[in-house]
Amino acid sequence: MKINITKSTLLEGIQVVSAGVSSRTTLPILHNFLIEAQKGKLKLVRTDMEMATVHFVNAEVEEKGSITVPMKEFSDIIKNLPDDKEITLSLDENNKFHIKSGKSKFWVIGTPKSEYPAIPEVEQANTVDLDPLELQKMIEKTAFSASTQETRYILNGLLWNNTPEKFEIVATDGGRLAIATHAALPGSTAFKIIIPTKILNEVCRYITLAKPGKDSKISVHVSSNQVSFMMNETTFISRLIEGNFPNYNQVIPTKKNISFDVFSKELLASTRRSALCSGEFGSVVKYKLDNNILTVTSNSQNMEFTDELPVEYTAETFDTAFNPQYIIDVLKNISTDKVSFSFVNASQPVLIEPVGNENFKYVIMPVRA
Repeated sequence: MKINITKSTLLEGIQVVSAGVSSRTTLPILHNFLIEAQKGKLKLVRTDMEMATVHFVNAEVEEKGSITVPMKEFSDIIKNLPDDKEITLSLDENNKFHIKSGKSKFWVIGTPKSEYPAIPEVEQANTVDLDPLELQKMIEKTAFSASTQETRYILNGLLWNNTPEKFEIVATDGGRLAIATHAALPGSTAFKIIIPTKILNEVCRYITLAKPGKDSKISVHVSSNQVSFMMNETTFISRLIEGNFPNYNQVIPTKKNISFDVFSKELLASTRRSALCSGEFGSVVKYKLDNNILTVTSNSQNMEFTDELPVEYTAETFDTAFNPQYIIDVLKNISTDKVSFSFVNASQPVLIEPVGNENFKYVIMPVRA
């Protein structure tokens, strides 16, 4: 194998595939990534057995071949090579991978492609094409509500529910719920799958790097146990999470006995201040509605906080309390000037909706103050 490539092109490829390499794996080969020289292209592959990324970059290929090399060591070498010199990559018969740029020369010991996990092919029978920026928005405005506890594996992913009427992305950790709704996807087949949050975060990261134009599309291929995302020269593949996602429609309040609108940024700032005084464990922020005033309070053993915000509310006094971080996570992801809070009563979940945008809904369980 022998390849000539620019530093900027190679670094761009490394950046795309590098983030998913796990540092906690017990399999040494998974610290490596695969470099495969094909006709006019360099194929870069990495996997952690749960997900994989395949990315192509342009290169001058003098001799085809393949090798896997340690991601961190290789990346550090390339970053420190001269910016204005072409890089030559070559492989000898002893699996030594030679890296040359100007007068600088390195070699690292690689491992044959045959020892690297095979990347599965995903069936393309059920395919939907989405606007990548719209998809990124739907993921980023819901993924923060997914569980990060390994014991709640079903909730470590986002539900994708595609029906003839609409397409939804849903996340929950049991104490909060986020729903993003999109218009029906023409020509698609209905499906309900749970995609790990990890792969979706990688897809969002790549969309940011790729800077897609207004006519760009990302193709999503769904099979019985896998999903893939294809855009430009890059493919992400992941296993699906098996199991039954909670019936989220049951927890969305259907009555709005008590409601108020408030400026999003003002409530976000006030709730952030309240979190400073809410204590390290069992954090609570209290909201009190009375005579067109929303009073925000919190306290701990050594501190106390009070703030007031104007709202339109003239009904009877109403008190409720929440985990402040849950409220903060929602408010910092709302892009409208105002946000609406709706309650059935103080003991049932609150429905939070951006005023003027019906595509996003958030539900948060109250806590005992």
